Amino acid sequence: MDKVHPAIPASRSRWLKGSYYFFNLLLPLSETRRIATVSARPWRTLIHRIQGRCQKKSTVKPVTTSLSWQEAVNASGLTPSQLDKQYRTSKQRWCWVLFTPVVLIGILMAMLLLNATPLPLMVWLKASLFSVLLLSVSAWGFTRALCCEYRRWQLREKRVSPVERGEFRYFLEETAWIKNTLKRH
Repeated sequence: MDKVHPAIPASRSRWLKGSYYFFNLLLPLSETRRIATVSARPWRTLIHRIQGRCQKKSTVKPVTTSLSWQEAVNASGLTPSQLDKQYRTSKQRWCWVLFTPVVLIGILMAMLLLNATPLPLMVWLKASLFSVLLLSVSAWGFTRALCCEYRRWQLREKRVSPVERGEFRYFLEETAWIKNTLKRH
């Protein structure tokens, strides 16, 4: 038997139940409500994680101790010439990562241009996408080579700390950083 609320007549109860199911077919409110309640929890968790990681900046700057050039070299456990050699070889490796995709893109474009007329548009799209991928690898190599050049500049100039003006912005201001990064030595 149907359980009927004592305040609602049986015919009205059937009509309300039938209209509820009918409108639920047109606009599934109960499923939408259930999905909203179930999916809201992970979003709240994500927002709490983001807020925990991205704390608002306080007006008080934390005191950081930075090493002087000599202390930094001593902490590395290597001599300045060993560090320079290490950064130079690392820079050369990253320059290979920088220049190899550029050469591959040149070869790819030359091959495509030699056979330009019979190639369908999809081949050109795939080649373009592959070229963008190779350019991103090349940009990655450039940034890593730039980091190595920055460390070599710090070694040459014997400046590491902010007091010694050894920060990255001073490197960018005082040097021809693109030219130095692309040079072989």
